[in-house]
Amino acid sequence: MKPDQVLLQYFHNLVDINKALNYVHHDAKFIAAFEEETDRHYFYGTYYGIEGVRTLLSKFQKDLDTQEFEIRKILADETTALAWGRFKHRIRPTGNMFVSYWAVVCEVEDGKIKYFRGFEDTGALEAAYRED
Repeated sequence: MKPDQVLLQYFHNLVDINKALNYVHHDAKFIAAFEEETDRHYFYGTYYGIEGVRTLLSKFQKDLDTQEFEIRKILADETTALAWGRFKHRIRPTGNMFVSYWAVVCEVEDGKIKYFRGFEDTGALEAAYRED
């Protein structure tokens, strides 16, 4: 499977963490917004391996009620895929909406995502978690 197909399958299976993890390399490195953990938000940081990615996806599943997820474009070569789009999530703890454009770069090895870095509007994420 080519990198764009792997990434698409990963995205399509995010509703079931175990299915999504089938597309994650055992030596994976996933970066959520910032490489280092920060007190700005508990999603941020680097997650390693299948169990690390399970932790990240569990955080998403707990807090994000996806209303819309649009993939605008995916570009790929033999080892890398780039994608971008837009999403809208209701934040379960606050009920606020988090709307952002997003971008992802990933590297695929042996048909699984080995490196994944996501970009989004972190200011909008942090604001959506604040109680009004």
